[in-house]
Amino acid sequence: MVRLTIDGQEVVVPEGTTVVDAAAQIGIEIPIYCYHQALGSLGACRICLVEIEKMPKLQTACTTRVAEGMVVRTQGPAVDKGRRGILEFLLINHPLDCPVCDKGGECFLQDYAFRYGPGKNRFEEAKIQRQKDYPVSPYILLDQERCVLCQRCVRFLGEYVGEEQLVLSGRGVHTVVTTVDDRPATSPFAGNVIDLCPVGALLSEPYHFKARPWNIEREESTCVQCPVGCPTAITGRDGRLVRMEGRPIPGNWGFLCDTGRFSYDFGRHPDRLTTAVVEGRPATLGEATRLLGERLKAAVAEAGPDAVAVLTGGALTVEDDHAVATFFREVVGTTRLGLVKPVPGAVPLARLGTYEDLAQADTVLLLHVDPYEAVPVVHLMLREAQRKRRTAVWGLGDRVLTRETLVGRDVVVEPGTVGATLAAALAAETDHPDLAAVAAEVRGRVSVPEGALAMARALLEATHLAVLWDGLDAEAGPVLEALARARDDRRTAILPTHGPRSWLGAVRAGIPTDTDATRAILEAAAAGRIRTLVLWGADPLRDFPDPDLAERALAACPDVFWAGWFPPAGSERMTALLPLAAWGEVAGTYVNLEGRLQVARPAANSPGQARPAGAVLRAVARAYGAAFHLEDFDPFEDQDGERLRLPAPPDTPLGPVPVPRLDAAEGLTVILGQVVAVDHWPSEILTRTEEAHPARLAPEDAARLGVALEGGRVVVEADGRRLVVGARPDARIPRGRLFLPLGLARRERVRPGTRVAITREEEVARR
Repeated sequence: MVRLTIDGQEVVVPEGTTVVDAAAQIGIEIPIYCYHQALGSLGACRICLVEIEKMPKLQTACTTRVAEGMVVRTQGPAVDKGRRGILEFLLINHPLDCPVCDKGGECFLQDYAFRYGPGKNRFEEAKIQRQKDYPVSPYILLDQERCVLCQRCVRFLGEYVGEEQLVLSGRGVHTVVTTVDDRPATSPFAGNVIDLCPVGALLSEPYHFKARPWNIEREESTCVQCPVGCPTAITGRDGRLVRMEGRPIPGNWGFLCDTGRFSYDFGRHPDRLTTAVVEGRPATLGEATRLLGERLKAAVAEAGPDAVAVLTGGALTVEDDHAVATFFREVVGTTRLGLVKPVPGAVPLARLGTYEDLAQADTVLLLHVDPYEAVPVVHLMLREAQRKRRTAVWGLGDRVLTRETLVGRDVVVEPGTVGATLAAALAAETDHPDLAAVAAEVRGRVSVPEGALAMARALLEATHLAVLWDGLDAEAGPVLEALARARDDRRTAILPTHGPRSWLGAVRAGIPTDTDATRAILEAAAAGRIRTLVLWGADPLRDFPDPDLAERALAACPDVFWAGWFPPAGSERMTALLPLAAWGEVAGTYVNLEGRLQVARPAANSPGQARPAGAVLRAVARAYGAAFHLEDFDPFEDQDGERLRLPAPPDTPLGPVPVPRLDAAEGLTVILGQVVAVDHWPSEILTRTEEAHPARLAPEDAARLGVALEGGRVVVEADGRRLVVGARPDARIPRGRLFLPLGLARRERVRPGTRVAITREEEVARR
């Protein structure tokens, strides 16, 4: 530790700390443009000049490391003169268009000019003209005249993300930021340069000219597009959301993926349900709630409470989940509650990891998940950890999971054999009884590919192991528990990357989240034992792994009610649809994939008849003829700080995982994976960059089928159904396989492991 004095205040900081960070620890602000803790020091803008005793001239606080006994002055005549000179140079060619700049009122150049700058400009020469509103991407505009060349944007994409898509072009006073070869930036993280830009040079195109700081409301929130739950700040104006920004918190830089940043408009999407529907016709919400209450009462009177069941969808707040669970358990009296998840796997909750585990782990396993596509910000976390600690990354799946921006070793296996292969490889490297038990059926019957044994040794020997798992291979759950037991006291952290987005919030609310509970409800409905099925934000036809069972259940149930935001599949056959208030319109708590409770506040009004879940339930209770008073419920009470209280590791014996059955039919084998850029809430803004070719196949298969390098439309035939989809070659997909995003496959009812025939759309048309 190093002791120094800044503006008369003594501070003790770790060795290697910069002066600007040391000052921040005691509340002293030093102006900065180019410096950012995530990017490190550069010293390009020179605005952070400070005076240090025994040094002959002013020093940049962002590049100067602390030293024992150092005495720093961040104010004084010399410092003020230096900063005034820097600002005078920065303003020479600046257009001074603050009244029409989106960053007006939120701009560091504006703030520092008033605080440290000259009273007027001494230069009378004509300013250099540069490009204005230059489209860096479909979502980002660049005003080169306002740029102060801090290089934050260039360094972020080139160094932090590893996708060099912005560069400095020109020399001297003619230097500008531009895209590589004038091609649009395509990085899924490009939108972060809007937040990183300290001035009004890089702007959000969807927010352009929409609002100013004095006529908006900004609230803390969390992104709900994927389970990562990135901290955000949402901006509302006139009851509508108009912007979403990253919100830095301790341990998180506040970076977002573009899907999360620009999808805030889903609350006003044309497809959103804003008017109640009763038996196929528009109705009032009051009529729909009365009908629901009456049908619930009739079902209970005729066949008992368990003739009623409720399934939630995992995108509600914890408070709403708790209200639903309380109403149906205590008022209706049913025990049939469940959660609809798109994957069958169940993560061992006792092993639930955190983002800190990703930062500290010496070994990370990507179990059937590509974080770049499924949970993009976690990909950034892993990349940062790898840069700092040289973290070893292994990928185990039915396709290549690592990439240039996240270097590692891949073990590619047959579709559907991920859990079985992991079990066989681990059992071959240790005689631990739990691993022997789970591998009893598969040992010798599942091929262990080259590299799997080395991977198993690395997992068993790691000091700190973190596993990202998408839950698609249910057999992997008990194998991961056995691995954790075999590693004894060494940390084994599992982070589930699958949706629904806040399914762990249902755990906190007391709703069963395992697929078996939901399957039991659907089987009871299909058998005619459920009279009234309530889907609260759930869409089982699209999201449940067995859509055929969901189809039978909905068809056999006399009354199906749905409450939510976007009408589910089969809504035309449902008794009533009730619109609910959505994220950004209600205050509540969400739980992300590390079990962290996150508070989100509203900044928009609910459209049409949409109302919060509590208000809807109270109206249903009145029609049911019962009092429903929600007691004060604090999701944080009795929890481990901001995280869910996790159960103790189970000590029950583990059974063997089944031997996978592989389809021997001809054709390409369907493999699935999460792709947040495809599987997101409906958004009109995101249509600008919608994936035209979401399906992918090996280059050899693409060449054989005549699919061009830039992609083309193909016809996929499986189980008597036809799906027309855009496809493109991808070297990360093995031969003989067709990759489909999970949401697309669920929507079209294409199961993983299915053998499909593929034909170019043009050839089908010629026939």
